[in-house]
Amino acid sequence: MKLEILTNIPESGSIEEVRFDATGDCTWVKFQDSDCLDWVGVFGLGFGGGKAVLGNSHGIAFILSNGQGYIINVNSRKLLSKTECDYLNKVISSDAGDIFVASTDTDIRVYRKDCIIFSTERIASDGINLKSCNDNIVVGEVWGFDKWYPFTLNIKNQKFECSWLCTF
Repeated sequence: MKLEILTNIPESGSIEEVRFDATGDCTWVKFQDSDCLDWVGVFGLGFGGGKAVLGNSHGIAFILSNGQGYIINVNSRKLLSKTECDYLNKVISSDAGDIFVASTDTDIRVYRKDCIIFSTERIASDGINLKSCNDNIVVGEVWGFDKWYPFTLNIKNQKFECSWLCTF
């Protein structure tokens, strides 16, 4: 499966386009499905945040469009879910295959292909870096007013561990 955020909009009619909540300015993503067929998804923008596209071995992709998350099946070209949050900044995928982990500036949200599993309380003063997600353990760092502090989040038991504690 190939995924690419396009910087130039393709010429109309040159490739199949599928629109997902697309009005006005949008994020355009080129996909190649399991049959090696190319198509473009057009995604509406969120309130403000990051842009990214991640796929897994099951043909599922998470598209982050200026903060709005979309989870789609690349092969069927169908929307599986749209995130309830439209100001996500970063997203990583789990090695487990069907889990995506996204962050805002202050919290983390864990998604399956069709729903949110859980979200944390506020864990950062104003910034989260997601580094990896292996064996259901998310590794990253949170901004704690004075510096970056490393953290781990166990997805299975929803346990967050960090030496810095957000108290507001």
